[in-house]
Amino acid sequence: MPHLSQDLSKQISRFVRAAPAELVAAVAAIIEQTSTDDWPYFQMQVLQAVPQPQLRNQLKFLLQSWQNITPGLMPESVALALRAAGETESSLLHSGGQTTLVWTGPDSHQHTLRRTDQALLQIINSAKRNLLVVSFAVYNIANIRQALVEAAGRGVEIRICIEAPEPSAGKITFNTLKALGTRVAEQATVYVWPAAQRPHNSEGKHGSLHVKCAVADERLLFISSANLTEYALTLNMELGVLIKGGSLPAKVFAHFEEMIKQQILIPV
Repeated sequence: MPHLSQDLSKQISRFVRAAPAELVAAVAAIIEQTSTDDWPYFQMQVLQAVPQPQLRNQLKFLLQSWQNITPGLMPESVALALRAAGETESSLLHSGGQTTLVWTGPDSHQHTLRRTDQALLQIINSAKRNLLVVSFAVYNIANIRQALVEAAGRGVEIRICIEAPEPSAGKITFNTLKALGTRVAEQATVYVWPAAQRPHNSEGKHGSLHVKCAVADERLLFISSANLTEYALTLNMELGVLIKGGSLPAKVFAHFEEMIKQQILIPV
């Protein structure tokens, strides 16, 4: 009897890390209940369960690995592997937390690190209730914009905190709100740090909103040096951490929520 190949196991792990638990369970159920005799139809039925394009592509790679390497593997075995991986991921989220390094830049060939854009998309795609995104700069991020629009379509409450030209007194010169795109700006609540709320030094210079982070459902936290820009997500050297579970995601979310309540951050 065929066993899970190493490649298929990796594809299952990648999909489960990126997808919400409910979606993993739904995909496992469809795989288990649908005949593989007509593979194109089977693949279509499975992929239709995943609305997010990035997750659908990951699932497509999973199915291709299954079909190309171990076509004789029973659907029940793949469904069981998905559920087992999902249970492991869920237990990590409810334990003390798991920390993963995230990197943009040259490959050292010493360690396999998560890419910055992948980690951020995972945060956005996994959100079911609320999503907080904070960045200094925003520019040319089509795939991130689309993921945010899709999150809003799922009913996720989205809060975005950004630096802007006016309160920053020219520290940032382009319109970050415009860079988010009309659809994101309409479906999310966007906050800025007003100049009147910023501390000043003896020379009259004030602080900047220089945080880069994202929190999904108070259970996933991404902290990075990377801004929401194409270069930061694909070309620069940027380093961050993705934290699953534990107390830190909820603490960061609560901290920003309190600043919003105190009007340290105000809606645009």
